Amino acid sequence: MKMHSGTRMFALLACAATLITGTDSAFAQQGEAAPALRLECGGIGLEESQRMRAEVGMHALTLFFSTMEGGFVTDVATRVDDPLGDRRVEASCGPLGQLDVTEAGRYRITATYAGQTQEHWIDLSPGGGARLALRWQE
Repeated sequence: MKMHSGTRMFALLACAATLITGTDSAFAQQGEAAPALRLECGGIGLEESQRMRAEVGMHALTLFFSTMEGGFVTDVATRVDDPLGDRRVEASCGPLGQLDVTEAGRYRITATYAGQTQEHWIDLSPGGGARLALRWQE
């Protein structure tokens, strides 16, 4: 099938627009804001771990999951609640987790690993760079 250069350009621009807008376009189309809480989990590979550690100051909170002896922990059931805003996000995290919030406030962090649960309340602000280390006995 032969395409004219104008038709090809239109097709390329349409594809590029789709890639650039990604999943956030669903919020824009519906007139909704992005999620108030976003939790990214990872840090398993060296490159990902280095990137996440370098970006600590860009997030409201960075979580570090480890054993008491200093070994990394993964598959931690992690939940963050904003009780006043009636919002929550949860994921399986480790050894790092990074939380973004849209509003300053007091948030509850609940993390469960190997049947042991920890709960922490922490004051956060967008891009605040807070850190919380969670350690478990193995």
